[in-house]
Amino acid sequence: MPRRPAHHLVPALLFVAVAGLYVLTVNPAPSPDAWSADFAARHIALTGDPVPDISDFPLLDDNIIRETWIVETADGREAVGRSPGVIAAVVPAYALARPTTVSPLPGAVTAALLSATAVLLFFLLLRRRIGTRRALVAAGLLGVATPVWSVSADAIWPHTLTTLGIVGTAWAADRRRWWLVGVFGGVMLWGRLHAALVCAVVGLGVAWSRRRPAVAARVGAASLLALVLASAWTRWMYGSWDPTSGYRVGDFTSGAAGHLLDPLNYLGFLVSADRGLLWWCPLLLVLGPTAWRRRRELPDWSRWLALGGASYVLSQAVLNRFSGGDHFYGYRTSLELVVALAPALALASPHLSERARRWFVPAAVLQVVLIAPGAISDDMYVPVRDVWWRNAFLDALVLRPADLLPLVAAVMVAVLVAVRLLHAGAVVRLLARVDGAGGPGLRGSAPPSPTAAAPVRPRPASRPPARSSR
Repeated sequence: MPRRPAHHLVPALLFVAVAGLYVLTVNPAPSPDAWSADFAARHIALTGDPVPDISDFPLLDDNIIRETWIVETADGREAVGRSPGVIAAVVPAYALARPTTVSPLPGAVTAALLSATAVLLFFLLLRRRIGTRRALVAAGLLGVATPVWSVSADAIWPHTLTTLGIVGTAWAADRRRWWLVGVFGGVMLWGRLHAALVCAVVGLGVAWSRRRPAVAARVGAASLLALVLASAWTRWMYGSWDPTSGYRVGDFTSGAAGHLLDPLNYLGFLVSADRGLLWWCPLLLVLGPTAWRRRRELPDWSRWLALGGASYVLSQAVLNRFSGGDHFYGYRTSLELVVALAPALALASPHLSERARRWFVPAAVLQVVLIAPGAISDDMYVPVRDVWWRNAFLDALVLRPADLLPLVAAVMVAVLVAVRLLHAGAVVRLLARVDGAGGPGLRGSAPPSPTAAAPVRPRPASRPPARSSR
């Protein structure tokens, strides 16, 4: 059966809506993490030289912790120290825009488009398994109820690439495109080197559970090529083949020595007032128990992806502090874990208990309300020294109610409109037609994972008793 135009219209509209929202809310004055990457990318785009004159950028040159963003090249010059992908990803935008001064906007627009692409891939992954309407809800929640909006799409962070890489890994694994899994693993490691753990766990885990070593070989080959290319980038930029050259490795080794046996650092990822997941992600408590109970019915790649996300966060906890610095809203260093859990949580959502169903809508709305104000406004954040006892949303509620409450009201109206649209008769019929045109099992759709639950076939309706003749 040929697919109807509406089958492609829904994802196109989703991308336009999410990308438009992200572009309208990018940060014109981001953290020095993003500023420095933008500065380096602009210099490369305009001159072809990887090492700019840092004194041309006073934001870095006059900063009291300038060494956070500056590394030394092999020949003794100072260069911007960031992961390869964070700089390379935005070079094309600066080559097109060619701004006369250091501007973060080309980089921020790139981050917005890459993050919108991640949301689109998440929708396409889920639509084949749980239907268009559920997939739209799940993609919307990933896109506007997590720091995918307030961090990843706000400016060019490593999370912009790791988020895209994780969702792309899930999308490719569901279609058994193992080379592409490795390519998206390469996107992850270009964003942050140890994020390659996520891809490695998926590749090795699926190869083991399916008894197919070729899966690991294909994933590993593509990821290894990406690592070689990252090393070539650092050789060009810093004069060293070491792919960690964009960072001062000593900071991470000393961090590992200081954080390895620090229980508060690990607890901070969950319960610290401003960076703890449980304060910002109530949906984890609503969806998590169902996903755990149904874990054996979920696709194997989704279970390995969740384990990969947990492995990554543990490595992050060892190498760096949980707090993640200043100048961003919500949590940051745990974002990869949330994105890695998202497919399993979404795929388990049709099986929620009655109690969980009652809690789902309030928790989802609360999560959007918590994230949206800080994603729209660019000056709501808590300094790193206060993250254990202060929360950015509550701070704004107490100290800046005139700024926060109108944003909350606008967000609530937008959520209400979205819910009404999803339940409107015309929209329901359109989405049903879309599912009928391209649902699982039709020509052109990939087969389900071999470890996914078998579809339950409806029993035939019982036949009425034959009428007796007299």
